[in-house]
Amino acid sequence: MKLLSSVALFLIIGYQFAFGQNRKLTDDDINKSSAVKMVFADTVRDCDEMDEWVRTDIKNKTVFLFLQGGIAPKAYTTDNAFENKYNIYFFDFGCTAPDPKCAIRYNEKVFEYLTGAYGKKWMKEIRKDIMGLAQWKAKK
Repeated sequence: MKLLSSVALFLIIGYQFAFGQNRKLTDDDINKSSAVKMVFADTVRDCDEMDEWVRTDIKNKTVFLFLQGGIAPKAYTTDNAFENKYNIYFFDFGCTAPDPKCAIRYNEKVFEYLTGAYGKKWMKEIRKDIMGLAQWKAKK
């Protein structure tokens, strides 16, 4: 009986550590984030505001990296580990992305933030399909 109780306790605690690490965004978090603004971004007006959007998202701990998916978005087993380690979230627009210029500009600001906060090690761990990543790396 004591062994059974110990195993049950271990499983409960282990489950919390293994799967409870990701901070879940509330509807309010998402509605106040740049992810919602990006859906309606106008290249001429809003792309100039990306610095401010990234600063606000960093302050609110709702930093995103935008993906251009398709009909069936892809999620990798490494996504949660990357999100937890670097305190960001992947956001896949699916097949209806906003103007790519704004999403790429936002992502470039996030790449600069990640480099300033974590050095270059994040580049080896990040998904390769992030909008603008290849072009940003080529410029660096």
